[in-house]
Amino acid sequence: MHYTTVKDAALCTALAALTGFWQPRDAPQAVMCYIFIFALLAVAFEVAKDYQERRRKRGTSFYQDQR
Repeated sequence: MHYTTVKDAALCTALAALTGFWQPRDAPQAVMCYIFIFALLAVAFEVAKDYQERRRKRGTSFYQDQR
């Protein structure tokens, strides 16, 4: 994993925890929830980074194909 991916996932997890949208009942439940959110975001950011690198290598732009 890249440093920026881990950093971005950690920041987004902290923001998700601060929103208060879902309040876990106890500490173990909260820890598992935030670990799951972190892992989900880290995987999503890594996939997006790989997709961006593949597009850059092919020399195509996302906006080029849309009309």
